[in-house]
Amino acid sequence: MNFAVHELPKTKADKRFIFEWLFERSPRGAGAWLDAYDDILRRLETNAASCGEALENKDCELDVKQAFFKTKRGRVYRVLFFIEGVDVYVLRVRGPGQAPVDLQEM
Repeated sequence: MNFAVHELPKTKADKRFIFEWLFERSPRGAGAWLDAYDDILRRLETNAASCGEALENKDCELDVKQAFFKTKRGRVYRVLFFIEGVDVYVLRVRGPGQAPVDLQEM
């Protein structure tokens, strides 16, 4: 099944924050991270339904799922999302060491 993937405002803010943080340390690394992020969004277009439940799902009315992606350096990031019909709504992006998202942060 093909899905339409939508980034919500907090997702865009997460993406901007992570990218800028990485860019200050390594412009090349930030570009590689953005490529990996864009790749996970493309994979969600066809594989979102096969992703597992997120830790945040237990306290949320939505069926929150997660997909993992990593950079060439091996750092693992999580994309939190939910599916509604043929639409995937990306809620947040979490980096290594970041705590699970609180319900008020979604």
